[in-house]
Amino acid sequence: MINLPKVDTLLLKHVNGRLYITLNRPERRNAMNDQMNGELHQMADFLAKSAAIRLVILQGAGGHFCAGGDIKERKNQTDQAAQHLDPARDRNIRSGQLFKKFFGLPQTLIVVVEGSAMGGGFGLACLADLTFVHRDAILGMPETTLGIAPAQIAPYVVQRIGLTPAKQMALTGERINGEKAYRLGIAQYLADSNEALRDKLESVIQQVERCGPMACAATKDIMHKVAHQIDDEMIEFSADVFSRLNKQDEGREGHRAFVEKRKPHWMA
Repeated sequence: MINLPKVDTLLLKHVNGRLYITLNRPERRNAMNDQMNGELHQMADFLAKSAAIRLVILQGAGGHFCAGGDIKERKNQTDQAAQHLDPARDRNIRSGQLFKKFFGLPQTLIVVVEGSAMGGGFGLACLADLTFVHRDAILGMPETTLGIAPAQIAPYVVQRIGLTPAKQMALTGERINGEKAYRLGIAQYLADSNEALRDKLESVIQQVERCGPMACAATKDIMHKVAHQIDDEMIEFSADVFSRLNKQDEGREGHRAFVEKRKPHWMA
């Protein structure tokens, strides 16, 4: 028996070297607020040092994976910030550091996408080692429709599907279904029903468990070095761009429009 971190926005289940992490804010479609972000950081730090866990399965409660960042919380933080403070930039850096930690986990990271996977949720789907998607799931990068940029997830999306389709999705705000996500290579596994998704997940987990855990960790390390590593300079650059957009009129209008459930002025 291992002692797992104490968390409130996540559900944790440890079974025979597998750790199931369920994002548990179903009333907000599991949007990541500061508390969830902090608890996911706790989990990543814990996992980086845990030899008892070899597989991490990240999923969402209530029929959705993750709607991205909590936009209402971010808007309130920006509106209430003192002149010399920039909580949105700090928050964006923490998100970038979180994605980097999960990308670099020694365990095999599996993401299961049902319902929506937007923004940061889409980023998690793109950085996972193995991603499963329900055919009817909806995925996308809606940041530009809010007057901001998909700053911290962009490197993972480009790395996953290539520059041209990544730009096409980001610059149009297109939302795609699970079938297209599978065709683009965001997900390696596609299922038509929840039952089929669970069956396929269990089958692939058993395949991973046939492989040596240290060998899998070393293989990830080698392949990440061959590919592009996400460094701290990139995280800072992305946060600066995000912060500038978030504080300007366009970003503020995009957030107001979202909260007020109306179109932003540039669509009028």
